[in-house]
Amino acid sequence: MTVEHVTTPLLRVENLGLRHVSGSATTPILSDVSFELGRGEILGIIGESGAGKSTVGNAILGLLSPEFQQTSGTIEFDGKAIDGMTADERETLRGRRISAIFQDHTASLDPLMSVGAQVEETCLALDSSLSRREARARAIDLLARVGIPEPEQRYRNYPHQFSGGQRQRVVIAIALAGSPDIIIADEPTSALDATVQKQVLELLKILVDETGVSIILVTHDMGVISEITNRVLVMRKGQVVEADRTTAILDQPGHDYTKKLLAAVPRLRIPTGIDSGQAGSSAIDGDQNPLLVAEGLSKQFAPQGFAWGIGRSKPKFGLRDVGIRLARGSITGIVGESGSGKTTFGRLLAGLDTAPTGRITIGEHAFDVSRSGRRSGLLGRVQMIFQDPSVSLNPRMTIGETLDESIRFGARTGSSKEPADLAAMMDRLGLPRILLGRHPHQLSGGQKQRVCIARALLARPEIIVADEPTSALDVSVQAEIV
Repeated sequence: MTVEHVTTPLLRVENLGLRHVSGSATTPILSDVSFELGRGEILGIIGESGAGKSTVGNAILGLLSPEFQQTSGTIEFDGKAIDGMTADERETLRGRRISAIFQDHTASLDPLMSVGAQVEETCLALDSSLSRREARARAIDLLARVGIPEPEQRYRNYPHQFSGGQRQRVVIAIALAGSPDIIIADEPTSALDATVQKQVLELLKILVDETGVSIILVTHDMGVISEITNRVLVMRKGQVVEADRTTAILDQPGHDYTKKLLAAVPRLRIPTGIDSGQAGSSAIDGDQNPLLVAEGLSKQFAPQGFAWGIGRSKPKFGLRDVGIRLARGSITGIVGESGSGKTTFGRLLAGLDTAPTGRITIGEHAFDVSRSGRRSGLLGRVQMIFQDPSVSLNPRMTIGETLDESIRFGARTGSSKEPADLAAMMDRLGLPRILLGRHPHQLSGGQKQRVCIARALLARPEIIVADEPTSALDVSVQAEIV
């Protein structure tokens, strides 16, 4: 299915077919995928986990592993077939004229190098005519362009000293280092909160207007699609099921699968009597006999600037006198922008961090928050589902080994008299049992997060802290998990 353009497209993918070969087994991955990308256009590719969205982007970039074989079709960039280029030609094309922004900004940045050095090294790699001073000046300019405050000072900072939104901005700066014609952005905002997500999307639109770059935006988020794209491809099981202008897709979807995706988008409900200006309390109330009570939790973080000679400053509060009362069997939501303390609060409740003041009580047992959860006995009573499944799963363990370990942990703590049923949990979360023998890198982002949910449940905790548990899932799976 191809949408026609009046002008010659910058990129044309026609009848692309791919298969994955492993031993004697052959699995079709893409079938008859066709589309075009115009200059200065933002094209969205949407679909559920495993639809083939990221595979299309990797095929264009030439990043597919040898197990993937092209069975049909062509990929043309600026009138020349990419799939017919030599390895050196593709290497020259990648980064300079076609670059990428990947989903996991944490994995995209080297934790041992300052962000400025990483942008500078990319500039030098893509333009050998630059001097070190010129590359540094360009790196600072790129950091400023993507909205990093005080880029000359932040140049020396390391990735861990930036928020998630700022790290993604650095990744975008690296993608711009070669002044590319096309950027392939694979889930660039999935790990960001709503306000930062909006800022990054606005940044991408500004970059299109200022530089004329074209963007292929791979996402499972219909909200992102509606916010930024000109046209949309809807993919399912390796095929394009619908392609049209964004407004047409959103207003009058033609395919049942597209209608299903749109129907799964959550709608905001504001209860009667609540308005956007109403202030909240620092303590969230449960029932008269709550399962969990946390009171007066406060935590400060030491400043990062002194090590770089910026000057000594006062410690910053991550939490200040925060509490919660949680009823048994209830679900309480904690919402706020990046840096507001949500994750810090959750880690304290799970016994993964300590605080100098405050108290946590579960049932009749009080826990000393100034001691580690392992020493205080809190660890295991509360399980945590982390935001980033790629980081929270051990890459050396198979999925089966990871989940078996969780079952043994639950049995050791005596949290339940009933044995955990691994097979039933896999079925309940929509995970094929064949995944038990695989490692995390062999799973999609959505599958990895469902494994993390299974791991938390199989430990049989009394309380689960879910830190952005659906951020890596497509909208239909989000609805199922919620």
